[in-house]
Order: sequence, then C-alpha cells, then structure tokens
Amino acid sequence: MLQSIGAASAVGLAGCAGSNEDAVEGDQTETTASGTEGVTDTTTQKSDSLEMTDETFVTATTNVPKDMQFNPYGQKYPDRAALALFENLIYVNEATSKFMPGVLESWDISSESVTLSVRDGFHWHSGEEVTAEDVAFKLKLEIHDGAALSNIVAAENVSVTDESTLELGLKRAVADEVFLYSLKPIALDTPPAEFREFLEAYESDGEAPGLTEKTIEEPNGTGPFAFVHARNQELLAERVEDHPDADKINFSQFKWNYLQSNQKQWQALRTDTVDGIDNVFTPSNIAQSYGDHVREIQMPANWGMGIMFNHDHEHYGQQNVKQAIQFVIDREKLAQTAGEKMHVPVEVPCGLPGNFDGSYKEWLGDSLSDFERYEPDTDRAAKLLREAGFSKDGGTWTDANGKTLSFPFKIPSGWNDWTAGGQSIVQDLNDFGIEASLNPSQSYWGDIYGNQEYSVAGLGWADGKLYPYFSLNKLLNGTRSRDILKFPRSAEVPPIGNPDGETRTVEFEAELQKLASLTGEEAKQKTQELAWVINQHLPMAPLMEKVDQSWVTTDDWNTTTSDDEDAIVDWPQYYLPREGKLTAKPE
Repeated sequence: MLQSIGAASAVGLAGCAGSNEDAVEGDQTETTASGTEGVTDTTTQKSDSLEMTDETFVTATTNVPKDMQFNPYGQKYPDRAALALFENLIYVNEATSKFMPGVLESWDISSESVTLSVRDGFHWHSGEEVTAEDVAFKLKLEIHDGAALSNIVAAENVSVTDESTLELGLKRAVADEVFLYSLKPIALDTPPAEFREFLEAYESDGEAPGLTEKTIEEPNGTGPFAFVHARNQELLAERVEDHPDADKINFSQFKWNYLQSNQKQWQALRTDTVDGIDNVFTPSNIAQSYGDHVREIQMPANWGMGIMFNHDHEHYGQQNVKQAIQFVIDREKLAQTAGEKMHVPVEVPCGLPGNFDGSYKEWLGDSLSDFERYEPDTDRAAKLLREAGFSKDGGTWTDANGKTLSFPFKIPSGWNDWTAGGQSIVQDLNDFGIEASLNPSQSYWGDIYGNQEYSVAGLGWADGKLYPYFSLNKLLNGTRSRDILKFPRSAEVPPIGNPDGETRTVEFEAELQKLASLTGEEAKQKTQELAWVINQHLPMAPLMEKVDQSWVTTDDWNTTTSDDEDAIVDWPQYYLPREGKLTAKPE
C-alpha cells in the first residue's frame, strides 16, 4: 500500500540546484551547488579500515547554545543537536517509509501486542548500560505525557520480559506503519535517575507538575557524541568510544555554531566556516554561489504551506468562505514564487502528501476524478461568497452586516520562502476583492499556540509522514485540529463525487481509529472517505508541498549522495556518521 517516492526520484523531480538530476545509473558524477559537475564520492570506507582523525564536524544552530537545556519536555530543547547527543529508538527513511534500528534492533507486531528488542552495546554517557527497563521507562513517560503512542498503548501494558526485551499490549490492532511512526519521534533522552519523580507522579496522581519546568544544562545522553560545553556562540560534543557505531565514526568532535538566520548560514556555507547544515532553505541563486564541493541532499518533507482557518471566526468558520479562498489562490504561481525547485503545488487538496511524484493518487484510486481540484476560478469563488450572504461593495467583499471580509495572513518571520509565497497569496486575494495583508510575526508561535490570536495563518498542513493516516488525523482529529483550528468533531459529508447528495455524519475520532487499524484495500477505501471530508470541508487549505535542503561539504569529508537511502533520514549530518557514510578525510 505504501506508494513512496524513491530517494533519487524525489531529488530529480524537485529539480533544485545541486541535485543529481542529471546523473544516470553507473555515472560517477553529480551536479554540485554551483551547477558544475564534480566527482561523486561513491566509495564508503569499511569500518575496520577507518583511520581515526582529530577533525571536528562544524554545523549550525539557530538557538543560543548557552540558553539550551536538555529536558525534552521543556522549552529551548535543541531538537537537531539532540540527534547527535541522544539515540532514537528507531529511524525512518521518509521517502520510502523504511524503518531502521536505533536503540531498538527489531520489533514484532501482532494484532494484540508488540515485542521490542534492545540492541546490545548502548550505554548512557555516565557509563551505565542501556537496558529494556530504560526503554520501558521512556515509553511510559511518553504515554503519560500524551504522545502519539498513548493512542494505542496504555502505560500499564508496557512490561519488561528480560534485560533486552519489552512487551507492549495494544489497545487495538493497528497497521505496522501506525505503530512504528508513533515510535519515530522518541529518543532515549530521559535518564531514569533524572526523571523518576515525574513518572511516579503520573502513576500516582495522573499528572506530573514541574516536568516542563525542569531544566538540564549538562545532558546524560545515549548518542554517538557526548556533551562537552555550551557557550554563547558554540555547542561542543565529543565522540563516544563505546557507542555501538563508534567504529564507523573517525572524527573526534561535533560543533554547532550559533547562526540565527538563513543569511548567516548561507554565508557560512559560502565561506567554508561550516562543514554542513542539516536544513536551510536556499534559493537557486544562493546555491550557485557555493563552491563546487558543497553538496546538496534533498529530502522529501511530506508537508508544506497551508492556510489555518480559525473556525471560531465569524467568516472563516464557514465552508463557503474557505472554499472560495481555495478557488482564488493560484497554487502553481504560489509554488513558483516561493521557490519552484523546492516546492510543488498541491494538485488535489485532500490532505494527502505525495505531490512531487503523484503517489497520493494511488491512495485515491478510481475516486481521484471525483475530488474537487480547486483550480483557480474566481467566478466559482464569487458564487460561493454570494451564497453565503456576501456582496461586493466598492470592489471589496463584505458580509450581510457590511463587515469587510479581511485576510490578515500571519506567518513566522524569517521564513523566506513563505514570505515570498505569502505575497503571491495576498495579491491573488486582493485582486479578487478580499482585503488581504501579509503579517510576518516574531511572536508567531506564542500568538498561535499560546494566545490563539489569529483569523488566518500559514502553517504546514501535512504531518511530515508519507503514510496517509497521520496527515488525515492531524487535519481532522489531532490536537491542532481540536484546540487551534477549533474544527468541529464531526461533519455532514455527501457521497464521494456528489457534493449535492444526501449527507451522512462522520465522527472523526471513531473514523480515524478505524483507519489506524486497517491495511490493504480497506485502508485505501477509508483513506478515500476521510480525504473527501478534507476536500469538501477544508479544515486547512493545502497549498503546496516542499523538499528540505541539507548541505554537506566534500573537500574534507567523504560522504554519499541523495541516491543513497541512508541520506534521506533526518538528518544526513547525524544519521550518516552512524552508517560510516560521513567520514573525515585523513590529512
């Protein structure tokens, strides 16, 4: 059922400067950031022949290092640097939905339970061996804290069989992908000695006051690099000799320089003051200014810009208004404006990622032609608004009470591609007669998630996972849908392909629970039903999908290309060293 974009396909279709779109099988060349061809490093050194070096891999962080803290449930947690300091339970290639071992080396999923096996050789940086008890502790804490795993496993059903084996009882049968993706965000980053009081509080009182306020300045990690210091301008970590993958890593340190803007990160790549950056949006003209040794690895993001509607708003709680907005915006122009080599327009707004290669079509099957494509059509948009009681007054749309239909589009400040794209959206709406403005905000996240002060705002519409359940759940039933979008918990939905037909009531939570348990044709049918709800009701307006751009230099480093599936794991700078595919060149 998984229709996936292969790593090479994703890169070629994205077409961004620096991809290997011109390479063919057996051709040892790659288009570099400047557009010229250079030699591809295709030979990965064997772990038993690696020569150890004193090199430091230098990258960037947008967080002030000295302000970082390492409680994953608190604020100012360094999400990217944590990938080197802590070990994930599992890893996943988002282009293929292939799952790889992390702390867990294997898993056996049945309809009633899951058996997890812990990989030998992991230690906390303080020296203690990692056991199944440590993993069980982390899973219970995650479940009590409301992580995705809590929807399918109860904390009391997490048990330890022996030092390396756990047994998890399932609340209900779920597809393998649903279970494994629920593990994907979880790292072994909570030493029981540091967090035991909080798990005990959850187990006795059902809540753990103080968990989010706890700060940890010197982490006890499990990853291949251990914390050394955090200063104003840098975070430093050193190689852990007894990590299970240490024999594949031949450089001694990892360093993060504080570079708080895209512009500073571009300059760092241009001047060779970093060895790579995990993810920074880079327009083609900037990429072409990099040296030939700067290699781009494009990664499918499985998300992109969409419009969040505040359904408590008197206008944007109306289905006709949302549909009219979707009809007005030219998504093709939007993607080109935002950066056509990194973005593609959503072809059919239905809540399914996969627009780079059209893989979403496999899920919709024969029903694809029944879905509304929302191609730009201002006449249909005007008809929808008039049916909702709006009229044009002096070229501006107003409601039945004479109130202007305004569109104060709030986006995070500093997001270059969204700023450019937002200007395209605002222009389309203003031309149509909706009073639109673009409002980049420094306080965006607090405004949206804290104070919920917005009418319309830009945010990712998909969940970043290729498997359909997750984005459908995010849009119809997740925390954002409930608490931020204020989208209703059910809807009256006509038959697929017949918008004027007799409706049925769809209860989102129950339907998403069903989808989570289904496989094969049954999963496909339920996916179509829920995608149709999104297509008609638009809890968000899906606009475009993006690729992420990761960068690694090759003058001092051996690495791989985007053709290698290990490169398409979040993120190359952190996962590739574990596989011996990012190594320092001996002097």
